[in-house]
Amino acid sequence: MRNAVTIFLGVALVMAVSVSMISPAQAHIDQWTWLPPYIGKVDGSYVAYEDSSTASLLVPVTNDVGVSLMNVSLVYITFDWNANKTLDLSASPTQIESGETQFFTISFAADATEAISSVIQHTYTVNVVYVNATGAIYGTLSRNWDYFGGSSKWKFVVYSTDQADALDLSLQYAYYASNYPLSWFTWPDARLTAAQAQAEGSMAATDYTSRLDYAAAKLGYTTAITLYGQAVTTENDFRDDTLNATLNTLLAANAVTNANASAIIKYAEAAQTEADAAVITANATKISAEAALTNAYGFYFIGLGFALGWSFIGIGIIIYALRKPKVVTT
Repeated sequence: MRNAVTIFLGVALVMAVSVSMISPAQAHIDQWTWLPPYIGKVDGSYVAYEDSSTASLLVPVTNDVGVSLMNVSLVYITFDWNANKTLDLSASPTQIESGETQFFTISFAADATEAISSVIQHTYTVNVVYVNATGAIYGTLSRNWDYFGGSSKWKFVVYSTDQADALDLSLQYAYYASNYPLSWFTWPDARLTAAQAQAEGSMAATDYTSRLDYAAAKLGYTTAITLYGQAVTTENDFRDDTLNATLNTLLAANAVTNANASAIIKYAEAAQTEADAAVITANATKISAEAALTNAYGFYFIGLGFALGWSFIGIGIIIYALRKPKVVTT
């Protein structure tokens, strides 16, 4: 009896070890990402692709704790219109070792007809199938489109070519409308053309959002952009002409001012020349006066010399007369 129990426990232990070695790995799908070239991720709620463009979803898959390899044979998206988009790896499954993460990209052609309508935001489920060494399915991981929430909470939309073009044109029109309001235009013709452009843009917006007539919206935005371009060109030409006229007026005024300044300079130069001549004349007169004064001083001193000379002679005669010996008469 004891031997039988021992044998039973031994068999149970072997079976437990065997099961643990062949049990499927534990795994989960990490937060996925829609890849360009999408039109945009709109309002934080859906990703939009243009019809016939390539849509791609990057899906990370992690093998958490399993002792055996995780063999991924199939990754696919199931959309709410009952269609699957598949990455088939069954011919050569991708192995994920314990604790590692592998990235899988599911790519397919976005089809506006298949997606029914561009106003419908489609939901979907991401699925990962993994198999054992013989190809038998161990299990399937599945996550709904809103499982992660936040920035990955993206529904799926396909825009027709007309809608995608109209959306792109609406952004170009919005640039004109925000950067060139009617108050920017000063030339009446340019302002009138800009007003017509805004009227066309308003009708195009109605066609796009309310009537869902994307062909009409595309045409309306195209017309609005063309008119806005003409208005800006007309206004710029007017401003250039005004600027050139102002510059020409300033140049002419500057020329007159320069001519007047030149004349004033010439008058000043002539006056300076006359002043220089007057100074020269005055200097000559001064020199003549100084010469006459010198001559006068000369004559004065000569006269004074003669006067003094005659005075001394007179004095000498007087002294001589006084001292002359008297003649004694008998």
